[in-house]
Amino acid sequence: MTEYENPLPMPVLPPMAQRTMPAIMQRALQTHPDKLALRDESRSLTYRGLADEACALAGGLADLGVKRQETVLMMLDNHVDHAAVWVGLALTGRIEVPVNTAYLGAILVHVINNCAARVMVIEAGYLPRIADIADQLKVLVDIVVRGPMPEIELPARFRLHAFDSLPGAAHPVADVAPWEIMGIMYTSGTTGLSKGVRVSHAHAYGYSAPEIYGACSPDDTALVVLPMFHIGGQWKGVYNALIAGASAVILPRFHASRFWQDVRDYGCTYTLVLGVMGEFLYRQPPEPADRDHRLKRIAMVPVINDLAAFKARFGIETVNSAYGSTEASVVILTPPDGAEPGRIGWLRPDFEARLVDEHDMDVPFGSAGELLLRAREPWVMLEGYHDMPEATVGAFRNLWFHTGDTMRQDERGMFIFVDRSKDAIRRRGENVSSFEVEREIMAHPAVEECAVVAAPSDATEDDIRACIVLKPGATLDCADLIAFLRPRLPYFMLPRYVDLMPELPRTPTEKVRKQKLRQMPLATSTWDAVQAGVPLKETP
Repeated sequence: MTEYENPLPMPVLPPMAQRTMPAIMQRALQTHPDKLALRDESRSLTYRGLADEACALAGGLADLGVKRQETVLMMLDNHVDHAAVWVGLALTGRIEVPVNTAYLGAILVHVINNCAARVMVIEAGYLPRIADIADQLKVLVDIVVRGPMPEIELPARFRLHAFDSLPGAAHPVADVAPWEIMGIMYTSGTTGLSKGVRVSHAHAYGYSAPEIYGACSPDDTALVVLPMFHIGGQWKGVYNALIAGASAVILPRFHASRFWQDVRDYGCTYTLVLGVMGEFLYRQPPEPADRDHRLKRIAMVPVINDLAAFKARFGIETVNSAYGSTEASVVILTPPDGAEPGRIGWLRPDFEARLVDEHDMDVPFGSAGELLLRAREPWVMLEGYHDMPEATVGAFRNLWFHTGDTMRQDERGMFIFVDRSKDAIRRRGENVSSFEVEREIMAHPAVEECAVVAAPSDATEDDIRACIVLKPGATLDCADLIAFLRPRLPYFMLPRYVDLMPELPRTPTEKVRKQKLRQMPLATSTWDAVQAGVPLKETP
């Protein structure tokens, strides 16, 4: 790579042995045990209260037979209970498996079976989804239900437990090594099935640490509106605050119309938002109270084009941005107020990076290539994909981790995101696997074949476009297709656009030319769910 001046200093991190949840909580209990750690809309916990409750929950899970370095599924909404379960697992050397609360059907079956958890903690409202797939679940037995126990029939082998009765005798905090697995985080980053990223304690610390990303200081109150089943909400929201000794406010979800009032009500000083959320906030009608709040620092990923106007309107002093992934941590970022539209940032000095062609050969400086990464110390990237050895080997081809993202560098060395070299789609903050959407569309009796690609959106991310070839003599009403897919796919995977085509473009070797489909402009014949009045949003 061409030499350039990197403005990022080498991060000063604690010794590897201190990058674990037990080490962080021990430090908190020694220095600020009675400080507010977490609060949601209904209750709050100090650091001492969080540790006590987490260990009691871990004791109850141990009573259900969960041993050290065994998995527990968590299909929970955003609240303090969610954090307490996760912290309890981490403090006692067990492994969390957070589940996207929009998952259902085949995708949910895959995650549950792949992680091989015998115990699941779930919101009562999601239990019917388990009933729908119960006959396909291989290992799951004990289900801890948070909320009123629904009247539902499950096969006799399943045992239901009330969440309120889960806490047991406090489980001792374990002496956890930084390389022990803290979580299996499922990500739909490629064309295949969702992969479970095996995350060590040191890896999660490196993604979350204030020493790397700026973010929280001890005096901050962080607002967490991203879902905690994702790393943005859990690691960059809650865990970042816990490491810093700050306080975190956990709210159920992001609402553009209520965001600034929530900031005022809870006295929040810092938050992380996705670029699409920043767009939604900026599009809200101006209000006299737009600057009447204490929030002065925002992490925005990616930053919106109207960043300067956004900062001026809302009185934001600093905005930083970054690029990261579940597999590789936060590896490219800006200084505290160095965010620029169209730019991501500079490489962390404790990582190495290359931009390469399809043969893993370096491209000339300034040219676009796939981003490859390598860490300069152990245990700060994924250990591998859970029970998917071929995917693990493929991701580390030629001894470098392949991100699947195409980037280039400007003359200052700042990275610029170009495209995804894989067929993943980014919609509403979620990675969408085209493979998983195509599989469910192909289940429709009228569909012969299909290809799913990203389509331009009026926000900062993608919409989903399904290109479909029908079986001979078949017809298809596109609104009926969405109705067919709704119980089979999470809401964020439902295609907005549908093109019915006589055939799909192919290479001489009969591979579908998805790049050509991505480049095709929307036609007058393209069906648009929004224009047709077919809702794609999550139902309450």
